[in-house]
Amino acid sequence: MYALVVSALILFLCVTFFAKPSNEHGVISKIPAMSDYFEEGTDKLILFVLTPTCPYCIQSYPFYRKVIESKRQDTKIVVGVDLSVPIEIERRLILREGLNIDTLITIPTIDWGISSVPTIILLDNEAKVEDVWIGLLDIDQEKEVLSAVTRQ
Repeated sequence: MYALVVSALILFLCVTFFAKPSNEHGVISKIPAMSDYFEEGTDKLILFVLTPTCPYCIQSYPFYRKVIESKRQDTKIVVGVDLSVPIEIERRLILREGLNIDTLITIPTIDWGISSVPTIILLDNEAKVEDVWIGLLDIDQEKEVLSAVTRQ
């Protein structure tokens, strides 16, 4: 009996503390549903995952404006909100904050491995996830995002 309990405890500790996730962010590697938002000539897509009640999302709007202004011409901007969130509230916030986005949609965040907001996901033209940034970003992370959205 003790051997079983000890074995279960060791297994739990190994899985919890020593298992490496396939990626650090947990977001699925390809989001086929996002393919619908690529138009001819679109090479990249930036997906901002936000909620209207998230203080870090609201605090990040000036940076998102900077990303939108800095992006390449062939990059589209989509804002996604969880299916449980009233999309109209997010639409009003985006308008109030002057974010010039291409599309506002609801998305199944949990199904896509998105566990917190704000999240920025950079997708290539095959809807493969290239980069992910989660949370309120520091200066270095903001520079990394800007570099990623402006590179060829």
